[in-house]
Amino acid sequence: MFVVWYLFALGGAFLSATYFALVKKFLKNVNQYVLASGVFLSAFCVLIFASFIKGFPALGNSFYLAVFASVFLNIVSTTLYYKALKITDLSLATPMTSFTPVFLIVTSFLLLREFPTPIGMVGIVLIVLGSYVLNMTKNGGGLIDPFKRMFKDRGVVYMLIVAFLFSLSSNFDKMVVQNSDTLFGSAFVHLFLGIAFIAISSFRSINILSVYKNNFHTFFLIGLISALGAIFINIAFTMQIVPYVISIKRLSILFSVMYGGWLFKERNLFARVSGALVMVVGVILIVLF
Repeated sequence: MFVVWYLFALGGAFLSATYFALVKKFLKNVNQYVLASGVFLSAFCVLIFASFIKGFPALGNSFYLAVFASVFLNIVSTTLYYKALKITDLSLATPMTSFTPVFLIVTSFLLLREFPTPIGMVGIVLIVLGSYVLNMTKNGGGLIDPFKRMFKDRGVVYMLIVAFLFSLSSNFDKMVVQNSDTLFGSAFVHLFLGIAFIAISSFRSINILSVYKNNFHTFFLIGLISALGAIFINIAFTMQIVPYVISIKRLSILFSVMYGGWLFKERNLFARVSGALVMVVGVILIVLF
């Protein structure tokens, strides 16, 4: 059971990093709100088709509440992380999502009455330490300089907020799965997110149809990856508790740092890889203990 859920969560981590990398790549040419709507609607099409093949499930009493909460939180988080990816290096922004397991300790305690062991608390310290290494400057300075830099970079601040929002939405995402299945509920979360971002795009007087026509293949590719990532994580949710699944999913930061160097030629990757590795060790301690 352990190996199975871990493999699905790890697959979700790789797909998550690939999703972030593709979003950053295409944000240069496509408005963030139109891109978000196209990606979410494409993911909906993939998920609802798979659900149709599998067969639609019976819905639990908390389904609509969980979907509404997940959609609301993801509208805010998607807006913020698209902005962050547009203005900040991928290898610097995405590792901030490693704070999600830290926030999950609080949110999961409130919702699930779970609390970390002492070793788990060591993992939290390592995640914070990793974020320190990630933001270290080459020219020395005071010990608090990396933290000053962290909060001066708007993109990093946005991603810290996103990490907190993910710690809330992840619990509702599992509720969606528990009240439907691994496909159907997520399909409707993506549908409503797509509709919401179409509405935002319309208010901004963007020619949505023209953008869709020119970028259909891009939207579908990213949407397919998003849908597959959701399926992998949802399957893991059915086998293990949320903090453990999301902690493994945060291994995506290593893949993101690699994508940052490969696709975007980002510099100073050694320090970022070192910081990311420390954060991953913290995540693993939280998972194992």
